Amino acid sequence: MTIINISNHGRITIPSELRKKYGWRDGDKVIIIDDPTEGIKILPYIPDEKIPGILDRKVGIKIIEDISKERKLEIEQEKTKLYKNTTS
Repeated sequence: MTIINISNHGRITIPSELRKKYGWRDGDKVIIIDDPTEGIKILPYIPDEKIPGILDRKVGIKIIEDISKERKLEIEQEKTKLYKNTTS
């Protein structure tokens, strides 16, 4: 576990050991997912042109599965909200 500070502009610094571990360099993009059951997740941003090259990799498939699960959960939550609004 690593504890980091949030700056007054909302910036965080990812520790160097984690940046090295995941190969993140200055200027790389990340995706932040607000997971209602697990909290915030930070994932690498994958440009569309790189997706076919990583689909065969276990890690790439896991990332895509996680994003897909998150999206399905968001869809179900939106359906629930819409249903509640139409029945009220």
